[in-house]
Amino acid sequence: MTVPDTVDNFVEDRFEGFVADLERLVAQPSISATGEGIRECATLLRSLTLGYGFDAAEIVETSGHPAVIAHAYVDNDPDNDAPTVLVYGHYDVQPVVPGEWTDPPFEPTVREIDGREYLYGRGTVDNKGQHFAYLAAVKTLRETVGLPVNVTLLLDGEEESGSPNLGEAVEARESALSADVSINSDGPVDESGRPTVVFGNRGILIVEVTVQGPNRDLHSGHYGGAIPNPARELSRLLNTMYADDGRIAIDGFYDDIEPITGTDRELIEAIEPDVDELTAKLGVGGLEDGPGETVLEKTLYYPTLNINGLAGGHVEEGYKTIVPSAASATIDARLVVDQTPDGVFDRIVDHVERHADDRFETTLARHGEMDPTRTPVDSPYREPLVDAVAEGWGESPIVKPLTGGSAPYALFTGFLGLPHISVPHGQRDNNQHAADEHYALDHLKKGIRTSTRVLRAVATVAGEDRGDGSGVTDA
Repeated sequence: MTVPDTVDNFVEDRFEGFVADLERLVAQPSISATGEGIRECATLLRSLTLGYGFDAAEIVETSGHPAVIAHAYVDNDPDNDAPTVLVYGHYDVQPVVPGEWTDPPFEPTVREIDGREYLYGRGTVDNKGQHFAYLAAVKTLRETVGLPVNVTLLLDGEEESGSPNLGEAVEARESALSADVSINSDGPVDESGRPTVVFGNRGILIVEVTVQGPNRDLHSGHYGGAIPNPARELSRLLNTMYADDGRIAIDGFYDDIEPITGTDRELIEAIEPDVDELTAKLGVGGLEDGPGETVLEKTLYYPTLNINGLAGGHVEEGYKTIVPSAASATIDARLVVDQTPDGVFDRIVDHVERHADDRFETTLARHGEMDPTRTPVDSPYREPLVDAVAEGWGESPIVKPLTGGSAPYALFTGFLGLPHISVPHGQRDNNQHAADEHYALDHLKKGIRTSTRVLRAVATVAGEDRGDGSGVTDA
């Protein structure tokens, strides 16, 4: 029997047990926004990792919620010379509104729909099920062909809240997190259904702009036209941030942007969505103005300044004729290498100071942020990982230079100096962050099989060229 057959037969034989243990994990609430169940989930994960063949596991305290770090060593020997893979995941989940769920969100339920089984529950796909695949992969390799690499598992307790304290855990355990490459699985596969291998992501900076006017809401008949309106000022101020051609009008906003490489351009041209189909599907009349000629150029290689929401005055049913006392907006800037949250925030502050009307008190509050990161697609890990995913998944993956979303992976590329690659396992229609989140069990099985191949592939690459960061770039 071949090595792949031995591994896959074990996964098949033990799959019901894997699902049962994942159900235990999903049943434990772990909402970082409120803290509900966080400590209990960290404790459960420490126990689960040890039961799945990891040699050591600890709960690492931070100023916020704790992280969990576990180590699985080749031949159970912490002093071996084998390469090491750092696997990142997060055990915290999004808040829930129980009344919106068909079944209680922390009572995992398997449902069969059109002959396909899904596990429903908060955290099934984001991210408990996807990082659990690596626990199952370690156990599978341990009990069949042997673990080919050391595996260090780092589980974040605050990813859904922006990972504000993950850096503390990484700095506190820097030597214990030494590795050759970092890998994670989160989010969905490509819209085509094919798996993906992703080499980077944009960063993010979230800022709240508040314009304070009169000290209370005022009657618009008695005061309108005499007392300045903060909602109107907020609209004017936001408008100064955009040029007529769609570019961001904040001085220096596009500084330090790297050109698109020829290799990247070839990759994105192969996966570029049809503009007419996309805009028709979303009910809009065309793409946004501004830099970039295509959807992927705009969403991957150029920074954005996006208005998330506006608040001010009376917006409920009926009428309330007032000059509101205040108005606010939340904006997010998606950042590309080599931008930093600090640099972009300073530029926004400078712009507001120059353009704000001094009849109002205008303030900026800085909220969540993450750095952008890129691992070059010509990394020596690319082809072996692509082959590993193709074998484990049963279909060739799409290679993406980066995604437009944001994640804390710059800690691994920047602080630890590792190349980082993402291999998502979730199906597209997974309802992550929404009610009735669910994970296709065939994707879990493929994820486990793929993870065993990924670990074996890393063993061959890292063994040939230990410590090669392959020109990792980050903010």
